[in-house]
Amino acid sequence: MKKVLITSVCAIALAGSAFAQGKINWNTISASFVTAQTNTSVSTLFGGTGTGGTAGATGVAAGQYYYALLFSGTSVPVSGAGVAQPISLAALGTWSDSLLTGQNSTSAGRLIVNGQTTAATVPVPWASGVTQNVMLVGWSVNLGTTWAAASAILNSPSALANVVGNAYFGMSTTGYVTAGAADPGTAPFGSVDGGFGLPIKSLNTQLYLINPVAVPEPATIALAGLGGLALLALRRKK
Repeated sequence: MKKVLITSVCAIALAGSAFAQGKINWNTISASFVTAQTNTSVSTLFGGTGTGGTAGATGVAAGQYYYALLFSGTSVPVSGAGVAQPISLAALGTWSDSLLTGQNSTSAGRLIVNGQTTAATVPVPWASGVTQNVMLVGWSVNLGTTWAAASAILNSPSALANVVGNAYFGMSTTGYVTAGAADPGTAPFGSVDGGFGLPIKSLNTQLYLINPVAVPEPATIALAGLGGLALLALRRKK
């Protein structure tokens, strides 16, 4: 009877540990591993082309750009480089939100974490001991302060059309890490395989323009000018 009881307790403990939430070290984002800047090119992820906006390192005032760590268990590599970045909104939608976020600091190009902590837990299905692909996404604050809010706008052309000012969005390089089981958890950013996978190293992460302000074509301007002159001539005749 005692053996059966002990066996049952061990089985329950193992089952609990297998489904325990993974732990990530969300304590800092070193400028040696991740920095970001805006880009004047329009993001092809949203079917856009052309240029506009401004280019330069994010910074000046905190809270202008937000970031979120996403994870995905699809096609996790055994070794080497991470998986390819999503090339469509549908593909991007297969990545899960870890609910771990950050924003730009006041130092050019640098990022800081929100809710600085070690051993941060992430939602199911990222359990401890499980390896997932990881990627950092970044966007301008006029799209929202959470990934849920930003992704909702990015997936709605009408909502995106109503965004005031230039909006930017970008993705870091990808990596893959195994979530830890205890404090301090696994660091998602780094430069080498630390025995728990390949962390993200993404210097000069590009945040591309996604809603350039429409500029009238020269021919359109010329036609408008001719129309105005015609109306003015008619008024003078009267």
